Amino acid sequence: MRKRGRVFYPVVMMLAGLCLIGCNTKENAQEEIELLAPAEAVVDIETVMYRDLYTLVTKNAEFAPYTKELTFNAGGRISKLYVEIGSVVKEGDLIAEQEEEGVRDKANAALNEFLSEKKVYLDTVKAAKKKLASDIGKEERERQELVIAQAEELWEMQEPILWEAWEKARNRLGSSRIVAPYDGVVLACLKEGKTVAAGQPVLAVAATECPYITVNSYLSPSEYASYERVYAIINGKETDITYVEELMEEEGTLTYFSAEDYNGAALGDFILICMVKNYHPHVLSIPAGAVYQDSNGSYVYLMEDDVRVRRDVITGYTDNVYVEIAEGLQEGDRVYVKN
Repeated sequence: MRKRGRVFYPVVMMLAGLCLIGCNTKENAQEEIELLAPAEAVVDIETVMYRDLYTLVTKNAEFAPYTKELTFNAGGRISKLYVEIGSVVKEGDLIAEQEEEGVRDKANAALNEFLSEKKVYLDTVKAAKKKLASDIGKEERERQELVIAQAEELWEMQEPILWEAWEKARNRLGSSRIVAPYDGVVLACLKEGKTVAAGQPVLAVAATECPYITVNSYLSPSEYASYERVYAIINGKETDITYVEELMEEEGTLTYFSAEDYNGAALGDFILICMVKNYHPHVLSIPAGAVYQDSNGSYVYLMEDDVRVRRDVITGYTDNVYVEIAEGLQEGDRVYVKN
């Protein structure tokens, strides 16, 4: 028992000493952190340097043929369709005809009027000739001959007018047409006999000989002009591109770009469009996470002789990653970056 007591006592004393030492070390460490570190956790040290700052907007695009939706100017029924999905067409080919709403009714009405007036004429002449063939007096004979002459004169005037009205109405049947705007392939089409509204897409034709960089959203000319540079990343290469305004309808759904060199892109390949604005070249800057704010304004923690020192700064433009430093720092200074 005594041996155990003598062993246990020194151990207890050693543990107590270590606790005192540990507590003193912890207090010293806390004091040092409070004196030297900012309130937020410091995760890195960065060097103040000159950079190009700007805002970058990106859009996903595809290397695809220019595709145009084709429509009729008026509502009606597709009376004839000369193509199907996958059909190859040449520029100017007739690919669809339409029977416009009410055209068939107008044509039937014109034909009925022609036939009705002709029947009146023929019935009038027939009745008069029948009477002439019977035993009638001179006066009645003269009257029936006059009826025939008047009927023939009237019909001679009516016939060309009625016939022309019927021909015009008949010619409008299927006269509303769609022709291929260029050499291409039919990607989509409605069925023959379907009734469509004015301006409703009937066919879509892709110009496979003229592929473009196609963005599935509309970029207006004014918005495009607001960017200082627009380029594409094609097969990992930065490529200059051209905005093709003439292919786009106002407030449309697609945007087209062309390039002198597509860097071996194949139809269907993904392309990234990069648009730069607010370009500030060669400005003194630091990471945005290095800038602190309080009631007095902006400041940073600058390292001077291995000590962190507050330094007030005046900031300028930021791209949300880096901040321009207008005053307070110089190239080569080292600052702390918070989380």
